[in-house]
Parts: sequence; C-alpha cells; structure tokens
Amino acid sequence: MRTPNFKTLIAETDQKGFYSLICEASFMHPNPRYYKYYWWIFWQGSTCDGLKFLSKKNRLSTKTAFDLIEKLKRDRQSYWVYNRKLPRLDPNNPFDPNAKVWRKTEWAKSFDEDPDEEVNGFK
Repeated sequence: MRTPNFKTLIAETDQKGFYSLICEASFMHPNPRYYKYYWWIFWQGSTCDGLKFLSKKNRLSTKTAFDLIEKLKRDRQSYWVYNRKLPRLDPNNPFDPNAKVWRKTEWAKSFDEDPDEEVNGFK
C-alpha cells in the first residue's frame, strides 16, 4: 500500500502535467447492506500525510468521499483513494458475529440504522 505523502503526490502531478488518481481501495460489494465503507481521500488539501492521515479522524462516509472526488475531478486536482469495509451488524446478513472468524472484527451499524446519507444505494 502506498502511504499518503504530499511530496510524492505533488511530484507525480508535476511529472505528468495533469492530475492523477492512485487507488488503494477495494471494490465495493454489490450488496450495500452487507458492508459499511469508510474512505480516505488524500489530496493537497488534506490535513496531514503519512499513516496519521489514515485514522478515524480523517475517514469519510461514502457520500462525502464521492462528493469530494467529483470536486477534485472538476478542479483537476490529484488525489489518492483509500477505503476500508466493515461488516454490518444485521440479522439478515450472512455474518455470524459469534463465529471465531469475526471475533476481533469492528462492526458497523445495520444499513437501516446508519445515519449517513445514501449515494448510489450505499451509505
């Protein structure tokens, strides 16, 4: 995984002469009720770089992240995308929170209890 770094972000933009996108994100599961995605969009306006950037303080909801990505595209700003998925606690999901495989897992609220704004069917 590429660590967020202002020096590299700026150097790559200058070398190419146009904005660039680096994607360190996983694909989204087609069923938005199974997983909650958190996003980190690293760009020149980010509050910090390095692994410190990839903290809960800087994580974004799907809607906020997608809105920022659209703005950066319009403004032709370089950015890097990171995400993390958490299984949702929902009795209709195929996950058994008591199973050994999920023992140390951080769980997200169910889709219906998630207060985040929806975008393209995801919260």
